Amino acid sequence: MLETLRTGLQVSLIGAVLALSGCVSSNQSSINGGNFDREEAARTRMSLGLTYLQNNNYTQAKKNLDKALEFNPRSADVQYAMAYYYQLVGDIQRAEDFYEGAIDLAPENGDIANSFGAFKCQNGQYEQAKAYFFEAINNRLYANAAQTYENLALCAQSQGKLEDAIGYFKEALKHQPARGKTLFLLTESYIISEQWDVAKETLTKYEKVARITPDSLWLAHQIALGQKDIETAKSYGEMLVSMYPDNELTQRYLAKRNELQSKVSRTVKQKESVNDVSATASQVNENTSISSVSKAPSPQEQAENTDLSAQTPKIHVVKAGENLYRISLLHNIKMATLRKWNNLEKNGAIIAGQSLWLVPPNMQEE
Repeated sequence: MLETLRTGLQVSLIGAVLALSGCVSSNQSSINGGNFDREEAARTRMSLGLTYLQNNNYTQAKKNLDKALEFNPRSADVQYAMAYYYQLVGDIQRAEDFYEGAIDLAPENGDIANSFGAFKCQNGQYEQAKAYFFEAINNRLYANAAQTYENLALCAQSQGKLEDAIGYFKEALKHQPARGKTLFLLTESYIISEQWDVAKETLTKYEKVARITPDSLWLAHQIALGQKDIETAKSYGEMLVSMYPDNELTQRYLAKRNELQSKVSRTVKQKESVNDVSATASQVNENTSISSVSKAPSPQEQAENTDLSAQTPKIHVVKAGENLYRISLLHNIKMATLRKWNNLEKNGAIIAGQSLWLVPPNMQEE
């Protein structure tokens, strides 16, 4: 969350770089020509310094920013650029001093107030951060209220104020309804607070304005799990595997899937072992008919059943072209077990549209 704040700040300053970099060639001639304009020279040096910062050349950045400050120490933009430089290099006190200088010189500049708010939040000063954020928002000439509300929401999240964050994200969307980043972050907040339906609704809005990414597929997977829609969750997981096989989120999904399949497999094998022992005991006396009364599950089996039912689908609807073997691979259940649970003939003949139980009889519900 704080990293997102830092990124937002960097983007705004890079925008300043791009806006000012066009001045470099035209201004340089005035510096060398004798008609020296200190304000223009300061802007040129500031532009060069920010460009060097963008390219991670801190030495040249500092030299040019120092020159800009020398040419025009009363420039709020130069003070702002110096604050950003010291923030990047971790000199918090000097960064704060330059931010305060910039605010003093340009109290109506919403961009500086927004960035100072982000800086304050990064340093754990939540109430002061809020004050600067709202200073920017309440400036009628400030055009980036959506960005500032988003920063305010991220700051609230960093302080554990989730409901406040959700409210600020909503405010951001009032100013910019199709802002993809805010829709994504709001979806995450709804997931954290387990508001699954509204999370799904918000993610749908996000998908209309942004392309599919591993992160958006993961959110969709998480929402489906929260809604206990196992099949949909699985479909999003498999989309991750198909579209982004090397992504970290895909590896997380696969690890979870393999863990679940192993757990189901162990449970099934334990049940088959118990059933085999019972069948052997019932055949000791050949003249005794097989009892049709099912054995009540043990407390251990009941616990396993609860775990199985909570995490796995109970029914598979046969699709055209599927056979029992493929279904057994899909759900990691032996063919013999599937036949037994569904009272199928030995050849396991099935047809499209048929429903197959994926759980033992004592877990099957009419």
